Amino acid sequence: MSTLLKEEILEAFARLGTDQISRALFDGLYLKEEQRQALLSSLYSGHHLLLLGPPGSGKTSLASNLSALLSDIEVVQGCPLHCSPEDASCPWCLDRKARGEALSPATLSAADRLVRVQGSSGLTAEDLIGDLDPEAALREGIYSPNAFLPGKLLKANRAILVIDFIDRVPERVLNAVMYAFQGGTLSIGPLEERIDLDTLVVATGGEEALKSLPLDLMDNFDVVRFGYLDEAEKQQDIVMSHVARGGWSLAASLAQKTVAVVNETRRHSDVERGVGTRGMIRYAEVVAQLADLERGDEADMLSQAGAVSLPHRLRLAPEVDLPGKREGIIDEVIAKVTQTGEAKEELATLTKEELQALVEEIVSEEKFRKPLKYGAFDLLLRRIKRFPESKLSRLYQEIASRLLELYPERFKADNLDFELLLEVEEYRKEKERIARKVEEMALAKTLEFLEQEDILERTGSGWVLSQRGLNMLLERLAPRLDEGAYLYGYGRHSAGKKLTLGEGKAVGVRRYRFGDKYRDISLRDTMRQAIRNRREEITRDDIMVTTRDIRTRMDIVLVVDLSGTMLQLDKFWFAKQSAIALSLAATVYKDRVAVVTFSNLADVVVDLTSSPHRVTRKVIDLELHENAFTNIGYGLLKACELLEHHPKGRAKQHVILISDGDATAPHPSPQRYALRQAANVARRGITISCICINQRSADPELMRRIARTGKGRIYLIGAEELPGALLEEAVAARTAY
Repeated sequence: MSTLLKEEILEAFARLGTDQISRALFDGLYLKEEQRQALLSSLYSGHHLLLLGPPGSGKTSLASNLSALLSDIEVVQGCPLHCSPEDASCPWCLDRKARGEALSPATLSAADRLVRVQGSSGLTAEDLIGDLDPEAALREGIYSPNAFLPGKLLKANRAILVIDFIDRVPERVLNAVMYAFQGGTLSIGPLEERIDLDTLVVATGGEEALKSLPLDLMDNFDVVRFGYLDEAEKQQDIVMSHVARGGWSLAASLAQKTVAVVNETRRHSDVERGVGTRGMIRYAEVVAQLADLERGDEADMLSQAGAVSLPHRLRLAPEVDLPGKREGIIDEVIAKVTQTGEAKEELATLTKEELQALVEEIVSEEKFRKPLKYGAFDLLLRRIKRFPESKLSRLYQEIASRLLELYPERFKADNLDFELLLEVEEYRKEKERIARKVEEMALAKTLEFLEQEDILERTGSGWVLSQRGLNMLLERLAPRLDEGAYLYGYGRHSAGKKLTLGEGKAVGVRRYRFGDKYRDISLRDTMRQAIRNRREEITRDDIMVTTRDIRTRMDIVLVVDLSGTMLQLDKFWFAKQSAIALSLAATVYKDRVAVVTFSNLADVVVDLTSSPHRVTRKVIDLELHENAFTNIGYGLLKACELLEHHPKGRAKQHVILISDGDATAPHPSPQRYALRQAANVARRGITISCICINQRSADPELMRRIARTGKGRIYLIGAEELPGALLEEAVAARTAY
């Protein structure tokens, strides 16, 4: 009997010792001690491993070193399953014995016992398990083992299977990998044979892989997380060794700045993932070549090399990733490292999360948004002092105290000249004037700070959110879309069954039907079907086509109530937040979103668009119409007219009404008018769902009747539940038909 793989690994630990195995596995890798111990203990236990981390963190390099645990073994020559000569019991070896062929031994090296699979959306189950060989099947029959070409999973018997980027593998293909975990028994193709597999699976994946992989698959893995090396000295050692290996030289000071630039990209507030170790090495190599060519000073060389080596290696959030943004970040960090940029006077420091929270407060709190928008400096100052616990007030207080520390001479009583004394005598006492001067300067510096941070920008009348401010608002709201929701792709279960929310990926095959597109014909499955049907020529009955989980595009019009009753309990801000969240969610499917507002009458605020920035810019400037009526019917009429102006095509048209349902116009029967307009919308094939903020001044019964007329759904919620309900409705509308 051959030695099992797990027993062989245990023997390697006993024979070589932990120190020697560590040197072989971690050669050229800089890992923390806890990572090393986790890897060694998992391998010693014979467990399957999942290595998670960003690109360039050493996952693939470690997987490539795993052959150090293995040794050369004797196998049957030509056997795809690497049977031992003493136990040649696979279908291929048994078939050769039945034919009277002699099974000659051969040696399989340790390096060849590492079988690699590159994960991608195009990977199929046949790539792992195997497939029929059409020529051999026609010659020897489909039940002959020789008619079956084994895949990578079978070839990994008595070996280690390394799956790179397992999070890119379609879930239906991962079901084939499950066989390697669950008892190791596999039934293949038309062969009525069950094959026992002896393999160790080591997979690599990105940082977010756990969110997309099925739970029952993850249950078979030990997970070890990798990260970027954060010790500058070791990073410099890596850079210098790789540069020397390429035959170049790099000054120590230049290597230090190269590493510093890379580390700054990882700390930048707009970057989700900075430049990795691999990118750092490539950057250093370009810098070294420029140094050999004597192309400018250190700052010029770092800048020239950074332009070609770094921007494409940054990962930014979609809402922040604007044209030129990556290049701007690289220029900024290089200027900071080389100190070529102008030094800024630091009056306050805020983290990215604090800036995002401040942006949300400025947008959501009317007491700050309106004075900023209209440039009401005195009113803004009074409100900042009135609400000292607000984030804007705390920033103002920090800057005010910092000003007194930095410029004490400006605010001393003995610094007053005759002209200033006259001014003091005319308006107020000396101490009051100085305090007022500090307040005004602190507020001016606060606004200047927000402009320097590119959160606000000056307009003719006041201040509004800049493009970066919009990006930060979108980025702050975006994570809330993912909480508790799995909105697209394949289901989280082992069957790999598709959801009605599709990504356009292949999910199976079926027989050809009239009207199918030629590009969807699967030649491989067609040939397999012809072989099964024992035909020498392909007929129409043999043709198989690929089925896909088709993406349904939607045109959604959000109809928002602007009447005075929406002021209660922050309903209006949650309505704004919902519109922004819907525009973000729509980008997943390239849907289009429009916004219609109503009170006495109705207006189209945003026409159908797929840009969340456009929706956000328009929505945050909306203002309530105090003492106005609530004309729900006219809002539905305006939404219907908007959709009629756009060709429907294959898009599903849907209206979502957000209101408290308290219709007050037009007379004599505002409720009847609203229901009549809802029926008019429904006759045009447009569905309507209603989200009723069920608080004071609410009429849920009217909203329920509108939803029933529009063949949609009704949600009775509190104001704080509005964003979640809106996203739930967007998913429900997509899957309704």
